[in-house]
Amino acid sequence: MANLYYNDRLIISYASLNQSTKTWSPGAEITWTRDGRRYSHTIGGLTDRFKSSEEAENFVTSLAKMWIDANP
Repeated sequence: MANLYYNDRLIISYASLNQSTKTWSPGAEITWTRDGRRYSHTIGGLTDRFKSSEEAENFVTSLAKMWIDANP
């Protein structure tokens, strides 16, 4: 699991191991506060698979950054 602050938002990236295929699937949660309210956005259900958890987390962190840039 990796945590990163990017443009005042917290990205929590994670990877889940598929035991049968020995591949990793990525996911992320983005959270932020605006005007005293807490917001979140989930990135999940991706079909991409990776050989390592680090590759999966790096991939989804990049997606999360792109989402944040597109949703200021």
